Amino acid sequence: MRTARLFLCLVFPAVLFSLLYCIIVIIINKVRIQFRNPYKSFFIFPAGRLFMAYLALYRKWRPRTFTEVVGQKHISIPLQRAIEQDRLAHAYLFSGPRGTGKTSMAKILAKAVNCLHPNGVNPCNECQSCREINAGSSLDVYEIDAASNRGIEEIRALRESVRTLPAVSRKKVYIIDEVHMLTKEAFNALLKTLEEPPSHVLFILATTEPEKIPLTILSRCQRYEFHRISVEDIKNHLLYVAKESHLPLTEEAADLIAVRADGGLRDALSLLDQCSSASESKVLDAPAVYDLLGLTGKDMILDLSHHIFNGDSSSALSLFYRILQGGKEPASILRDLLEHFRNLMICKVNPKAPEFSQYGSQVETLRSDASRLPAPYLDALFDYLHEALHETKRSSSPRLSAEMGLLHLCRMKGSKSLDSLAQRVAQLEEEVSRLKRGALSIPQSPSPSPIPAPAPSYPAAPSSPAPVPASPIPAAPAAFSAPEPPAPSDMTPRPAVQRKDRPPVRETPRAPAPMPAAGPAENMPGQPAAAPSSQPDASLIDPKTYPAIWQKVLSYFMSIRRIDVFTCLRKSTLIYCTHTRAIVSAPQQFLVAAGNNKSYQKVAAEAFAKVTGSPIQMHTVLKGGEEEAAAFTLLQSAPKAAPSSPSTEMAEKPMQDYRPVSRDRIPEKDLKDPSLNEALKIMADCDIYEKTES
Repeated sequence: MRTARLFLCLVFPAVLFSLLYCIIVIIINKVRIQFRNPYKSFFIFPAGRLFMAYLALYRKWRPRTFTEVVGQKHISIPLQRAIEQDRLAHAYLFSGPRGTGKTSMAKILAKAVNCLHPNGVNPCNECQSCREINAGSSLDVYEIDAASNRGIEEIRALRESVRTLPAVSRKKVYIIDEVHMLTKEAFNALLKTLEEPPSHVLFILATTEPEKIPLTILSRCQRYEFHRISVEDIKNHLLYVAKESHLPLTEEAADLIAVRADGGLRDALSLLDQCSSASESKVLDAPAVYDLLGLTGKDMILDLSHHIFNGDSSSALSLFYRILQGGKEPASILRDLLEHFRNLMICKVNPKAPEFSQYGSQVETLRSDASRLPAPYLDALFDYLHEALHETKRSSSPRLSAEMGLLHLCRMKGSKSLDSLAQRVAQLEEEVSRLKRGALSIPQSPSPSPIPAPAPSYPAAPSSPAPVPASPIPAAPAAFSAPEPPAPSDMTPRPAVQRKDRPPVRETPRAPAPMPAAGPAENMPGQPAAAPSSQPDASLIDPKTYPAIWQKVLSYFMSIRRIDVFTCLRKSTLIYCTHTRAIVSAPQQFLVAAGNNKSYQKVAAEAFAKVTGSPIQMHTVLKGGEEEAAAFTLLQSAPKAAPSSPSTEMAEKPMQDYRPVSRDRIPEKDLKDPSLNEALKIMADCDIYEKTES
């Protein structure tokens, strides 16, 4: 009796507890599919409590049927029809960006062909075959990672496995992910099997880079291209997941996450999981997402862009420092600003684009800015900011590079409206009136190398070109010497001939605006500066050499690290050039304004001096404008120049401060300079000069 009582008191409760636990586990396993989480595992702790391992949202909400796949109806519908009509191919290739559902679609297709109780063409996800495939334990569905199994030995083992019949399912399914990582030998080994596999085998290949797959493989597969999922579809799915998971996600935050996901639903769910785990607030709103993802708020980006548009460098830098204090990196700030400029350019074309919803209540401010800002100005801001961002990423001092980029963007403020038609007309009228009064003069600088600023415009083509003087004035050597005091009334070296041959300005039916002012090298030594004239210059350089000259000038800008000048002038074309002045045409107005900047002209004069031997004064005109037409007229009326190369011109007119030197004469210590070596590579076709000792 005592033994029986002891058994009942000790053993029976343990047996009863074990039995109850088994019943509970069986019940949970039967209904767990309703919780959309077949991967949860159960453990017993010593305390006797039940624990469920946490699953990431992108795993928990992986689509299980064709209808649950988001944004890929152009693929799910044909596959459903093929299953319904029993016309499945033996091999499929799923290609597209990451996170768009390639692997999920492959597993759904594998379940659909092996499901014991299909719901139409969709798998039931309740039968033994579906549960095993969902759990990754099916004996007849093989998921192979080609990145780690890319050799020929693995493919040979696959070929041997293909010959055997399925264990319990209808078909053997081989899902080869990242198939482009296979070696050439592995592809060749797979080729014959992929072309004529047994009837019980189905191949599903998935890749993000289909261009790396041999054409022989592509021709043996039915290819389906997965598209990037739209922002609206990702947003709606995020809101649905948040609602079902009891996450307090706002629509603005969902918009922001959807845009940052860049068309990948898996990335969007990962970002949502990250934000929900790290957020300390009860509501997951847009400011919280900005802070958690390390992004700059749209209000700050809008304020920063307004400071740039207004040319307010001080306010722009102050706001930039405040954003830096918030923990943002300089490259991240420039990247967000670059995205904002991109949105402005897109808004000019499509003001109702869905991605603008991330601006929330400030979307009207975005549209207002896009409507009032000219497209060339936005194009210039985007191009320069893109280069500044690359420079910031490569720089050893990212903050310094970002600051200089912002300052340059602020200095571009006036280019969006500079040289408008009304301003042009006013400038031309002012110059004509000054010519009539005889008050036009070019100031002489006492500096040893004067480079005067060009006149703002060129004349329109005159109805009858002015006569060329009997003996043209040759161009003076490019010597930098102090000029003599100008004569009070002389405009040319031979005033008598000029007054006789040239009619008064008031008698001409149309008074042309002046050509750009020529530098001191344009006049004879000891003579005063001449007034700009529309007469052809006798020192015209052969127009056939213009492309070569201009390319060498651009190369010089790169060799001296003047990336700003190169960026401004790289799309320009040299259309007129003498030994004293040059005219280049730019495709956009803001480039014209920047090219006529005095600092840019100084660098350009230095570049022309290196290439041609003369400190040529450059002036930029608008392509297709009246000034360009006047320059072409001037070029046609000029006397034919003798063919010459830039290097010849430079040898005939050496600079006073530089002397030519051959490559083999460069000292060894100078060749060790990395900057000099880079410059020599860029300017390999130019003559090499060195500074003369004073």
